[in-house]
Amino acid sequence: MADYYCEKCNRTMNENQFYRSNNLEKYPTGFLNQCKKCISMHVDNWKPDTYLWILQEADVPYVPDEWNKLLATYGKDPTKITGVTILGRYLAKMRLNQHRKYRWKDTEFLQQLNNSKIEETMRRQGFDE
Repeated sequence: MADYYCEKCNRTMNENQFYRSNNLEKYPTGFLNQCKKCISMHVDNWKPDTYLWILQEADVPYVPDEWNKLLATYGKDPTKITGVTILGRYLAKMRLNQHRKYRWKDTEFLQQLNNSKIEETMRRQGFDE
């Protein structure tokens, strides 16, 4: 396992203290240049504008439905949840086979796809537009 340097706290740490990034042009090592603690310091799991920039840097799509599922599961007690809690799980989920091929640029497409599935389900249940 390699060690990486955090540009924010000026510490060298093990790679498991850093989030991965698919943007290899910007992050040739495959890891973001700030440690998990520093990069998620100001994340509010209920306010997308506090974490969307991280997803963009990691080059993973934002699928609100997936984020909200994790929030519902792990965010039951807001006093125990940190910026790392949901973000780390979300980034790990985006490495699974069904999401691995998608990048930040696919965010809008995936949201439209999800909305289409919801509309289709509602139509099948007898709801109209």
